[in-house]
Amino acid sequence: MSVFDSVVVGATDSEGAERAFRRALDLTRATGGTLHIVAAIDAKTDNTAFGAGAADWLLMRLRKEAADADVDVATHPVLDEPAGAITRVAANERADLVVVGSGSTHGARSLAHVPKAVMDHVGCAVLVV
Repeated sequence: MSVFDSVVVGATDSEGAERAFRRALDLTRATGGTLHIVAAIDAKTDNTAFGAGAADWLLMRLRKEAADADVDVATHPVLDEPAGAITRVAANERADLVVVGSGSTHGARSLAHVPKAVMDHVGCAVLVV
């Protein structure tokens, strides 16, 4: 058993989320745990009838990066807003650590509230990068 057996990180196409993913990947590789990558799916903008939506493509890319780095990985597309999705997966997977990006924006939607909302609702350590 390592310090961080279960690490959860949110995935978006923002700079903050990219930094969080890199840090979570490095920590998980160093500790030998499992990296849980969470993508919040907005049913209004991310459902497609003809193949994968944006969240699915992002999760596939990040899964491949983690696998190439010899990190055990699980992906979680969740129909919820970002903080809710991360919090739910952290609880379900009994996360030891959640890694989130600091105050980023994603299009017109601000994700600056995500780190605080996650810190307020998870029962494990949170690293904001």
